Amino acid sequence: MDGTEVLLDALAEGVMVRDGDRFVFANQTLLKILGYTGTMSSFLEGGVERWVHPDDRPVVRDYHERRFNNGDAPESYEMRLVREDGETRWVTCRASLIDWNGKRCVAGCFYDITEQKAKHRELERADSIFRNIFRLTPEVMLISRLSDGEIIDVNPAFLNMFGRRRDEVIGLATPDLDIWADPTFLGRFVEELKMTASMTDVPTTVRTRGNLIRHFRIFAQKVDVEGEPMLLLIGRDVTEDLVQAQELQRSKDTAELANRAKSEFLANMSHELRTPLNAILGFAEILRDEMVGPLGSPRYKEYAQDIHESGTHLLSIINDILDLSKVEAGRLEAYLTWINPLESLEMCMTLVQQRAFEASLSLEHHFDQTVLIEADERLIKQIALNLLSNAIKFTEPGGSVSMKLEKTGNGGLCLSVSDTGIGMTAGEIKIAKRPFGQVDSSLSRRHEGSGLGLPLVSAFSEKLNATMTIDSRPGYGTRVNVVFPPFKVKVRTGAN
Repeated sequence: MDGTEVLLDALAEGVMVRDGDRFVFANQTLLKILGYTGTMSSFLEGGVERWVHPDDRPVVRDYHERRFNNGDAPESYEMRLVREDGETRWVTCRASLIDWNGKRCVAGCFYDITEQKAKHRELERADSIFRNIFRLTPEVMLISRLSDGEIIDVNPAFLNMFGRRRDEVIGLATPDLDIWADPTFLGRFVEELKMTASMTDVPTTVRTRGNLIRHFRIFAQKVDVEGEPMLLLIGRDVTEDLVQAQELQRSKDTAELANRAKSEFLANMSHELRTPLNAILGFAEILRDEMVGPLGSPRYKEYAQDIHESGTHLLSIINDILDLSKVEAGRLEAYLTWINPLESLEMCMTLVQQRAFEASLSLEHHFDQTVLIEADERLIKQIALNLLSNAIKFTEPGGSVSMKLEKTGNGGLCLSVSDTGIGMTAGEIKIAKRPFGQVDSSLSRRHEGSGLGLPLVSAFSEKLNATMTIDSRPGYGTRVNVVFPPFKVKVRTGAN
C-alpha cells in the first residue's frame, strides 16, 4: 500500500476510485459504510453499480453525464447505497476525474448522512404536526421574537378572536397589539418569562372583537428557532367556564343555605313538635285505660288505642327526622366516656322482645363480656334499637334476628345485627343508605317507616368514629356491622 492509499484510509469519508464500472480502489471507511466483510480483492472485482440503490442508478448515471460531459451538474448530490446486509444508507457524493496510476479515473467521496436525514425527517414531521395544530386549534396562538417583541406569526383562531387581519398583526411589536385589558400585564409577563423559560395557566383579561372583555388563561414557552429565542404564547378563553363555575357555586351555596335553614328549623322545633304529641299520647292512655271512669262504649277504648298507636308511630318518625336534622345542622353532640355496652344492648333486646314475639320471630344475642368501648351510651342505644327494629320489620314470620358484639382481628369491636329477612340488592342498599330512602316505595308497601333507620345509624356511627357496613342478598337476609377501631376498645379490668 503506497502513501496515498494510507492517507485515504485515514479519512472520515468513504473514497472509491473506479475505472469504468470496475473498482480500482476503496478505502476502509467506504467498506465500513457498506458493511463489507470480505477481502479487498473480492470487493474490487465486483461491479460498482451493485452497491447503488436500484432507484438511484439512473440518477447516478445522469449526474455523471452532466458532471463530466456537460459540466452543468452541482458539485455534490445525495444517493442511497445498499449495504452487504441489505440495509440502505443515505450518503452525499462528490465525484471528480483524477489520474490514478497513469489512467483517467473517477474518484468519488461519500459521507454517510443517514442519521441527519432521519433527524431532518423527524423535524419536518414535527413541524408539520405543529403547523396543523397551529392552524386548527381553537386556542389563540402567537409567535414573537423575544429580543424586540416583533410578531412573527399568529394562527386563524387569534385573528378570528380579535377581529384582525393578518397583515395588520405580522411585524407589529407585541406591546403595540393593544389586546390586554391591563396594559401593564404583557411587560410583567415577558419579564417573568425571561427568568423562568415557561409559564402555565396565568389568568388575565383581554379585549376581543367588538371590544368585549374576556377571561383568558395564558400559557407561554421560550423556544429556539434557528438559534434565535422566540416566545410561543397560547391563550385559552375560559369565560364560559368561569360563568358556569360561578353559577354552580351560587346554586350550591343556595342549596346548602336552604338545607341548613331546614335542618336548623327542624332542630329548633324539637320542643314544639314533641310537646303536643306527648300530650296526645298521655290523654290517649287515660282514655284507653279508663283512668277517670268508664267511657261507656267499648269502641271508645279501641279508638283511644288507635290514637295512641298512631301518635307513638308519628313521634318515632319525628324523633328520627329531628335526629337527622341535628346531624345535618352539626348540632348532634356525642358525650364520649368508657362504658360497658352490655347493659344498653340487653335493654334494647328487652324493648324489642315483645315486637319480635308478635312477629313470630326468634330473637338471639351473643355479647363479648370482656370489653369496654369509648362511646356515647345514648347513641349506642339508638344504633342498636334502629338496627333491631329494621331487622324485625323486614323479616317474615318464622325467621330469626340476631345481635352480636365481638372482637375483630385487629383488636377493634364489631356490633352486628343479622336477620333472615327479605334482603336487598346492591342498588337497594344504596337507596336504603339515603335519608328517606324506601326500598319498597309503592303505595301498598308492607313496611311503614321514615326511611331514616340506616342513615341515622351511619351518622351516629361516624360520630363515634365507627364505620357502618351492610352485607345483604335478596331472599337470604341482611347483616349490618358497626365496627369500632382498636383505639376505641379496651378489655375490662378483671374480665376473664
